[in-house]
Amino acid sequence: MAYNNPTVTDFQTYFFRDFPYGSDITTSVTPQDIANALVQAGVAINPCLFANQGTYTLGYEYLAAHYLVQNLRASSQGINGQFDWLHAGKGVGAVNESFTIPQRIQDHVLWSMYTKTNYGMMYLQLLMPQLCGQVMSVQGTTRA
Repeated sequence: MAYNNPTVTDFQTYFFRDFPYGSDITTSVTPQDIANALVQAGVAINPCLFANQGTYTLGYEYLAAHYLVQNLRASSQGINGQFDWLHAGKGVGAVNESFTIPQRIQDHVLWSMYTKTNYGMMYLQLLMPQLCGQVMSVQGTTRA
């Protein structure tokens, strides 16, 4: 399978409401930030897990957004940004958000890192059906 990888422009078009784009590195997400996240996503994504170009592109963009958030969090908090582990939920004032993360995902050495951002969770939600497939049962007998 040879899918086309999304570009910085594709990313900006899809996430036009999510990130403040611009050239000021102190207040904006720059094209270089996005390019770096796309490289990271390219290393981590497996094209064989996606059925078509559309789901591959969406998964790639979610994964790149996850890495972008992680990169920005780490750069803005310095070394403290390196230690932000699993979230069970978060709240501001009277508004609370709870994450239901299956224990098998929380315990998985690779998947657990995607539970640190909402984009990583969206990537997992898109990826999981690709991993499961259909289960069929056919009635029959076995020979002794």
